[in-house]
Amino acid sequence: MARTRISPRVMNNVVIFAMLFMILLFNLDAFLPEPAAPQARSLISQNDYLLKVEQSPYSLERAGQSWRQTQLNTALSVTPETQLAAWQQGQLAPADAVPEDIATAQPYIAVVWLAGNSEGQVFAFYPDQQRTFVKTQHQWFILKDAALPTLLPWNEYN
Repeated sequence: MARTRISPRVMNNVVIFAMLFMILLFNLDAFLPEPAAPQARSLISQNDYLLKVEQSPYSLERAGQSWRQTQLNTALSVTPETQLAAWQQGQLAPADAVPEDIATAQPYIAVVWLAGNSEGQVFAFYPDQQRTFVKTQHQWFILKDAALPTLLPWNEYN
């Protein structure tokens, strides 16, 4: 039976590569990208061309150069132009923590259709006593510079 002997040079290389592997393994989290924290942003960007806001069966939609609210049995106190302005001015600030009762509550769901996008952007609104939480694209925000009754004025008629 022949014995193979490892030279000291080969053994040094094995130890060096093992140490480099251990360093890489212990610092792996430094090489991985961090999950993107939500950034403050507007509900609808100034560059976006809004076509429609839907909250079944109601909607705010473009009718030529003007706007109209559809599926209403009665007139709203919020005009289509005021509703549109609220969507354009509304801001979303990242939410640090979401209360448990908010996360399990039934939200108001609205879908925003923008020109050039084949899918609508879904917003889930969770009103609270002091503020409104918004979940969109799997991230939580707090609604700023707009009120839910102005964004979705027909909810008072449900």
